[in-house]
Amino acid sequence: MLNTGFRYGIRDEFKRLAEPHLVEYVDHLQQQIGAPPDILAASALAERLSIDIQINSPVDRWSSSGVILDEQSLDFHQHQLSNGRIVEVSHQASRFIMRLQEGNVTALYITKQKFTSSQIPWIASITIAVVLLLIALTYLFVRRLFLPIETIRQGVANFGSGDLKYRIKLQRKDELGELAHSVNNMADEIQGMLEAKRQLLLAISHELRSPLTRVRLNAELIDHGEPRERIIQDLKLLEQQLNELLETERLESNHTKLDLQLADPRQLIDSVTKEHFAESQWQSHIDESGGLILLDIARIKLLIKNLLDNAQRHTNLRRGEVEIHSHLTNDGWHFQVTDFGAGIAEEHLTHLTEPFYRVDKARQRSTGGYGLGLYLCRVITEAHGGELTIESQLGKGTQVSVTIPHTTPTN
Repeated sequence: MLNTGFRYGIRDEFKRLAEPHLVEYVDHLQQQIGAPPDILAASALAERLSIDIQINSPVDRWSSSGVILDEQSLDFHQHQLSNGRIVEVSHQASRFIMRLQEGNVTALYITKQKFTSSQIPWIASITIAVVLLLIALTYLFVRRLFLPIETIRQGVANFGSGDLKYRIKLQRKDELGELAHSVNNMADEIQGMLEAKRQLLLAISHELRSPLTRVRLNAELIDHGEPRERIIQDLKLLEQQLNELLETERLESNHTKLDLQLADPRQLIDSVTKEHFAESQWQSHIDESGGLILLDIARIKLLIKNLLDNAQRHTNLRRGEVEIHSHLTNDGWHFQVTDFGAGIAEEHLTHLTEPFYRVDKARQRSTGGYGLGLYLCRVITEAHGGELTIESQLGKGTQVSVTIPHTTPTN
């Protein structure tokens, strides 16, 4: 490709610019040695230009170096200059040979050999080694130059995913070091703002509990009837929402500790279903072999209750009852709740565990609560060092899976 580019892109222009100089140079050489050639002039010219000159005529052959080249062993290529003169060129080892003919006399102009044939491989090897070394050094320099950018990119990605505790560890006193320091300061400020928001939310929630309790007591004094029942029901929902909001903010706090106890997941599921869903029907697939795992019992019960309540409200009983799967393995506790409802579109799945996010924008209690249930479930799961995942297909239903490992991090 390089040869083709030179041949068609450069050769013609180079020939146009260089050929006038070559014509003048050839004419100068011929004038210096004369016609017929003057041996003394040729010898002086060879010494001055540091080249070898060989003159062949029908009666004699002469060489400035004393070594006569055999023209028959050389492969000459003809080139016609713009003035009509024919110039023949050839190569021998590392020497360049030009042959000019005037009548029956030829003159050979030969560059002197700088390297022996045994030296050329060594020189080529050294040249290649130097080039490779320069390439390697350039690569290391460029890699070192751009490595901090990858570190900063990774830090920004962690911040974007919600890990505001992460800090970029980059000890450099240049522009990249200043950039990393600025990004860390930004993370500190964002974390401080979120902590202030959390503390404000906790304070407001605590302040709301007292008037809410008084309102409910007053509602109990109202005469029995439909308005009273609706008011009490709404107050219960508001109280539940407030309690869940407080619970999630407590779990998000760095100072909250889990009350971990050895518990049997089977018993926790049985307790929740009997207390809150005594009249509901389930398809249970619970490991009967039992086993214990460290859990915060009160919060895990809340998790189970929220998942079952959510599934029961969305399932279509004509297609099947809600399924509960629970089994304990060497890895931890695996809990799944599957409903056979309308399903959830894929674009909503990644947002379902965000606070106050609901697929139904009308925000009606009958179609999905107020958007804190799954968020609380995710927070409880992550507080135990576990993971909550949601899978759904439109028209088939939704499956929520919780996995909590045996090894629980210390809060």
